[in-house]
Amino acid sequence: MMEADERPPLSGALILLTVFAVLGGFLFGYDTGVVSGAEVFVQNDLGLSDAKIQVVVSVTVLFAAVGSALAGAPLQARGRKPVIMVASCFYCLGSLTVAAARGFGELVAGRVVLGLGVGLSSMAIPVYVAEASPAELRGRLVSCYNLFIVLGQAAACGVNIVCGTYLGTSSRWRVSMGVAAAPAFLQLIGFVYLPESPRWLAQTGDVDGAARVLETLRGRAASSSLIERDLRQLRAMEPEDVGDCAGGLSEVRRTPHLRATFRLGLGLMALQQFSGVNTIMYYGAAILIMCGFEEEDSVALTAVLALAQGLGIVISLPLWERCGRRRLLVPSALAAAAAMACVALAFWAGIDTYKYVGLVGVVTYLIGFGLGLSSGPWVVNAEIYPTRLRGLGQASACTANWAANYVVAATFLSLCKALGQASTFALLSCISLAGAAWLRGALPETAGRSLEEIEDLFRARSYGQVRTADEDEARNPLGDDEAM
Repeated sequence: MMEADERPPLSGALILLTVFAVLGGFLFGYDTGVVSGAEVFVQNDLGLSDAKIQVVVSVTVLFAAVGSALAGAPLQARGRKPVIMVASCFYCLGSLTVAAARGFGELVAGRVVLGLGVGLSSMAIPVYVAEASPAELRGRLVSCYNLFIVLGQAAACGVNIVCGTYLGTSSRWRVSMGVAAAPAFLQLIGFVYLPESPRWLAQTGDVDGAARVLETLRGRAASSSLIERDLRQLRAMEPEDVGDCAGGLSEVRRTPHLRATFRLGLGLMALQQFSGVNTIMYYGAAILIMCGFEEEDSVALTAVLALAQGLGIVISLPLWERCGRRRLLVPSALAAAAAMACVALAFWAGIDTYKYVGLVGVVTYLIGFGLGLSSGPWVVNAEIYPTRLRGLGQASACTANWAANYVVAATFLSLCKALGQASTFALLSCISLAGAAWLRGALPETAGRSLEEIEDLFRARSYGQVRTADEDEARNPLGDDEAM
């Protein structure tokens, strides 16, 4: 247990590592969000049907799932840093391909490459930041990834507005989609000089190298007791075959606490998507047009939607350690359910009359989502898997996330036509409500624990030493049993 004045400082090296890493979140947000405002211009310029536009939007999500599924083995065997650098290359290539596209096929090809970049980065970056961070700062630093996703979405909206105002029909969407190559190249250059994850180095047997990286990341201001604590954890890690994904799957199948860990991680990712956030982020302009707003106003208001989620994330940053994961995720799911119900009621009552009620419901949903469900699944998944299985676990979770994301992106407009807008938003509300009830029992509190202690927590729960998440929270009140 640590004294309050022994909390680790946020060193310059750790800040630099986090900023360059979460640039991948900015690219993720920009490349998935830019299509929301640019789709109208793309459709008019290239003469695409609604069905083809739906393919352009959803194919990035589909191949993000493919990228996540394929990257588990290299993340385990080659490390976190190379996977992120390859993702940067995909972002550069995909952005330039889309910007130069002359037809539907080239446009889809570019979006496929972007999807692979999104899949690789969304899997590797939260793990990389979590493994480099001390337990006391892990939640807020990993959640910066989601903050940068939203900043990327907001930037995409701003660029779409500027391009739509000052550029011609063809140039406006090509410029807005092509400029993402610049931050991708910046991230690639930055990662040439950043270190590998210290925990991955220790797990592969390079304990001395891991110790050097850790000392650099903790900085000169860190007390010797803090550095020694983290070094002890690294030295206690036995070298293992971190690239043996087949053996890892076999271990998960036969080990109860690992099965519980994977169920929680995959379930959280599915809940995040099926709560409906990306129906708003991908089809924000279309939803606002459904609510009765003019086309130009709807494109401008998509920036407000991105900023609303960003506001929720900013509010949550200091709360991940202060309040814990459970106390943010469960209320966030309940808030999402209530807000989606408000949108559904606005459509049932007559959206022409209650369009501002619908808008308030959507904005409230995004703020509530940002408080927990936006960052929480990434934070929890980055910390709950043992180091030897972290690549496999994160790959599985990200694949589940992107598969659910694809289902939502590929079916939302069709569901609205088949069920009606009111019933579609009511369905999303019910999913969030059910998710809150599930999280109440399935999610133990992981805040303030080292990555190694979290595995012990799941093992204890699986063998009945801690029976419920509520009992665990009672045994480990935040601030009294912080792991170090």
